[in-house]
Amino acid sequence: MNLLQMKMKNEKLLEGTQVYRWKSDPPLTPFAPSYEYYIIEKKIFSEGECREWNDYLLEQEKILLNKFTTSSGHGKTGLGDYSITARWAHFNLLKFDFHLVEQLKTEIFDGIKDILSVSGNTTWQETLYANSWFNVMRGGEAMNVHSHGYHKNIFCGFHLCINAIETFTSYYFPVVDTKHAPFHIPNKIGYLTLFPDFIPHGVSPNRYETPRISIAGDTYPSTWISDPAASPGLKDLTVEIGTYNNDL
Repeated sequence: MNLLQMKMKNEKLLEGTQVYRWKSDPPLTPFAPSYEYYIIEKKIFSEGECREWNDYLLEQEKILLNKFTTSSGHGKTGLGDYSITARWAHFNLLKFDFHLVEQLKTEIFDGIKDILSVSGNTTWQETLYANSWFNVMRGGEAMNVHSHGYHKNIFCGFHLCINAIETFTSYYFPVVDTKHAPFHIPNKIGYLTLFPDFIPHGVSPNRYETPRISIAGDTYPSTWISDPAASPGLKDLTVEIGTYNNDL
């Protein structure tokens, strides 16, 4: 079944937040898969604010490519070692001195609260951290299907559309299964999307000269921060964004 057919509305969410649910049929054997994944989408910046982001990020692209000449790897996106995407492990956008950064951090944390609420994890308590980078896709470029990770501490990934003309992000079922068609969400300017970090996803080709710009990132629980197996360099990049259920 296509994920579009499994859209779920939840009256407890603030108006304007869209929730999508990917849920298995009830398992009939001990080995049948059982899962329930959520994706949420909400507009967090106006078009005017996104124009500010657009200009700022294009300026930062030049600065960062000159500053960090070594690729961190493009994460199987296909954007190449000369892209700003391939500098993702050299900086954290959430540490930048730009007047809309604090609002972005707040909206990411609020989105996490929403996705935890609709998924029934309202009693979970955790301090959360985030890393963020940005992507610039010029005419003819696309983003190959990739995922951000798969491990015991995996949490939520996010992306925010800053500028795009007729592109979409596709989400794929984590296990190859021809019955599950990919789920396509159009890239809408100013909209933040959160999803389980292990979900494979890709972006359709940019067919215009105007760069398609997005902000992306990962969020992490404190258990990942304290895990000796986690990358020390990446830990140093992260910033704390809040504690879920801090009053428990």
